[in-house]
Amino acid sequence: MIPLHLRLSGFLSYRDPVELDFSAFDLACISGSNGAGKSSLLDAITWALFGQARKRDESLVNLQSKAAEVAFTFGYEENIYRVVRSLPRGKSTVLEFQLLQNGGAWRVERGATLHSPRTSLDVWKPLSERTLRETQARIEQVLRLDYETFVNAAFFLQGKADQFTQQTASKRKEILGNILGLEIWETYRERAADRRKAIERELDLMGGRIREIDIELAEEAPRKQKLQEFEAQLRQLRLVRKTQEAALENLRKAAASQVAAEKAKLEEERRGLQEQEKTAREQTAALSDLTVQIENAQKLLTEAEKNIANRGELEAKRVAGREESARLKTENEMLKAQMDELKTRIDQLEAAQGATCPLCGQALSEEHRASTLKQLNDEGKEKGNRFRLNRSRLDDLGRQIADSELQIAKLADAEKRRLSLSNTVSQLTERIGTLQDSVKKWEAVGPKRLAEIEMTLASEAYAQAAQQPVADIDEAERTLFELQEQENRLNQEVGAARQKVTVLDDLRKRRKKHEAEREAFALQIGRHKSLERAFGKDGVPALLIEQALPQIESKANELLDRLSDGTMSVRFVTQAEYKDKKREDLKETLDIQISDGVGVRDYEMYSGGEAFRANFAIRLALSEVLAQRKGARLQTLVIDEGFGSQDAQGRQRLIEAINAVRGDFAKVLVITHLDEMKDAFPTRIEVEKTERGSVVKVI
Repeated sequence: MIPLHLRLSGFLSYRDPVELDFSAFDLACISGSNGAGKSSLLDAITWALFGQARKRDESLVNLQSKAAEVAFTFGYEENIYRVVRSLPRGKSTVLEFQLLQNGGAWRVERGATLHSPRTSLDVWKPLSERTLRETQARIEQVLRLDYETFVNAAFFLQGKADQFTQQTASKRKEILGNILGLEIWETYRERAADRRKAIERELDLMGGRIREIDIELAEEAPRKQKLQEFEAQLRQLRLVRKTQEAALENLRKAAASQVAAEKAKLEEERRGLQEQEKTAREQTAALSDLTVQIENAQKLLTEAEKNIANRGELEAKRVAGREESARLKTENEMLKAQMDELKTRIDQLEAAQGATCPLCGQALSEEHRASTLKQLNDEGKEKGNRFRLNRSRLDDLGRQIADSELQIAKLADAEKRRLSLSNTVSQLTERIGTLQDSVKKWEAVGPKRLAEIEMTLASEAYAQAAQQPVADIDEAERTLFELQEQENRLNQEVGAARQKVTVLDDLRKRRKKHEAEREAFALQIGRHKSLERAFGKDGVPALLIEQALPQIESKANELLDRLSDGTMSVRFVTQAEYKDKKREDLKETLDIQISDGVGVRDYEMYSGGEAFRANFAIRLALSEVLAQRKGARLQTLVIDEGFGSQDAQGRQRLIEAINAVRGDFAKVLVITHLDEMKDAFPTRIEVEKTERGSVVKVI
């Protein structure tokens, strides 16, 4: 981005319209007394491009003006763009984004209004979107930078020269990643996460199908037992039917040997009754075993129901923990915002130089400043204590929730177990009832009839009975027909029971197929999790940052060598040990180590001048590396502090460093209030505070 022209009015200290043409120079200093409005020129550029400066609200509007308005024209990637942002007092911000369409030479007409075209030949194509948010996104898409990355890489703003070095390790990586264009990897990670979640949903559905099949398969033993019972009843009924057929056949042979026929009939009936007696004894013996089985099943069912109740309590505990965790996270976000606001107010009060307190409007005495600062710091400390207490509670809740989820997972099959046992109890109860009915039916008539037949055969009384009229054949035929009907119905029941057993083989095949699909889903989930880790901040982006860091470190040390006369150097550390000494692996980080002739010291231990030299070298190295890489391009360097913290020799080294890198940038702007620094630059932009506000003059 190359500045070409800046126009502003009603913005901060600039009440009347002011224009600044950047096309006449490539290196200049912006000079003027403190409070004249030097830094406001840079605020105007960042506010025009990103809607951010020292503030974002109506405090940017000049107290004597109705609206703040900034028009900034810049060149980028062989195109010329113009951004016009205005903020009328009491109204919403208006943002316009334009592209110079005819591509002709850049010309500036003095006195042109903020919304008028430069010349009759210039044609500006609107690039504004439907909303301010969408237009802002379009601007950042063209620049390929947001405000934070732009400021950290190219602007040395007042109070922010150490914005990169003072960040946390993860924030430094985020800023460096944005500079290197690594945001796309986060998009890749999100896509992999979305696909992994979709597969996990498919896995859950597959698990549900398998659980349904498992419930069916759990019925295998009862179904087979039911089939065996039906088959046993069918065999018994067939035996009775055959007995009746034989009896009927005997009746039909009325003639010649009634005695033999009667005896054979009784013997055949006796054999049938004896078979029924044997079956009744077997059923009675089976009742004892079934009684033991149902008692055991009842005990296991009671235990399963207790496990379900315990799981419900654990789930309620987990839900309560998550609700409290969400509440604490929300409270910490609010506390963080409040602490940031307190920090801003403290910085504003510490920097205030006028006679009026910028916070409350009262007279700004040192006593008032000190008491207000103490009050703000005490409030910040109290909120910080609450923030840390909440964070500690969040850690405890995290462990409690994890423990509850582990116990819930152990009881995951409790409902399935209860359902299976409940079915077993019901089936055993039904089987016992069937057997008891069968035994009762036998005991009601069987023993008595068998005894009568035994007595009749023993006394040979059948011979006398055979002399009586032959039994009614029609009645025997009706009985046989009823037995045949019963046999047909029982055949149907046996077929249905056999079908229920046979279908289990198909279910087993389906379950095997579903298991293979579930394993495939699990494999895909593992692969997508690997992709998430690879695309995450500690994956490929970390490797790309490690590849770029040697170039940044080398350039920073080259500059720092010149600034410190060879006494200082910087080193980036990308891996460090965990505090837990039991861990053998290393954590990803981005620490900055600065060393001098004495040794390696923490950044905070260096003096203001030494710290600025390190900041200047690292920040300038970032800017140069970014300018050399494809993608986002920064062709402008702005320094808004630093000379006042240097001694004469340090200031001379800074000027030499700036001159050494000026060829790498289309524009280099240096802001200073020191008179002895003005002559060191070929062009000077003088800023003066008048009764009508700040004015600008290029010398």
